[in-house]
Amino acid sequence: MISDLLITLAKLNIAIAAAVLIVIALRRPLLRLFGAQSVYAAWLIVPMAASASLLPALRSVPLEEAAVPAVAAMIEEQLWLSALAVAVWIGGAVVLALRLAAGQRRFMRKAARGQAGPAIVGVIDPRLILPADFAERFSPEEQRLIRAHERVHMDRDDARANAVLAAIQCLFWFNPLVHLAASRIRLDQELSCDAVVVARYPKERRRYAHAMLKTSLAEQALPVGCYWPASAQHPLEARIALLKAPAPTSTRQLVGLGLVAAVALLSAAAAWSAQPPRADAPTPPPLPRPVMDLMIVR
Repeated sequence: MISDLLITLAKLNIAIAAAVLIVIALRRPLLRLFGAQSVYAAWLIVPMAASASLLPALRSVPLEEAAVPAVAAMIEEQLWLSALAVAVWIGGAVVLALRLAAGQRRFMRKAARGQAGPAIVGVIDPRLILPADFAERFSPEEQRLIRAHERVHMDRDDARANAVLAAIQCLFWFNPLVHLAASRIRLDQELSCDAVVVARYPKERRRYAHAMLKTSLAEQALPVGCYWPASAQHPLEARIALLKAPAPTSTRQLVGLGLVAAVALLSAAAAWSAQPPRADAPTPPPLPRPVMDLMIVR
């Protein structure tokens, strides 16, 4: 029913908004204390809280005391308004999907001319795209570091994760916190990859930063994929600053991941317990037992 769809959509939005605010509040302390890996992992709090909001409610009340059926009935009474809301939602999702598809198509056209990259593109079969002047612009050592960065993206399936992120943006196009979270997730994804490469090549920090400085700024973000050059979503200043900071120890990283896991579980539990109680239909009274007349025959 339309009412069920709108109520589910509202529950998801509330859970997502609350979880995004929690992660944004934790980003800077986590990055400073535990490193970029913990920050990127913290974004799992959002899908966990959203999923928990769809679980069956822990409590139940009689049907006449439940608020959800009353809300559903009110929505059904304004059927035309509900249908209009669903149409606007679907229309906005389609418009944003077309806009992202157009951006992806523009990027692929530039890549075909050798004017884009390095980047990982593709969902079914992710692949590395390099600019035509890659060998001339970067030294062999810089090429090795860039390829290592993109290999981390491929090993973690970041291109597919970004495709899911783009789909979520389309579904919740009306929620500004979703778009804010998307930009932060893309930044934290790049910072996390940078941290992995720096950990593998600790003596190559300066060369790695120099390779970043030699890339041109991206005119627009790559909707489905992972783009090496800096853009509005993962600015160069943030990535260079991370290279200057000392890397956290492995113990500190484990503590950070454990803290993130604990916050994720608490957030999911809070989203589950915050659900309105489910409505139970009243138990019908038991049927009367048939009375049998006994006739004694003598």
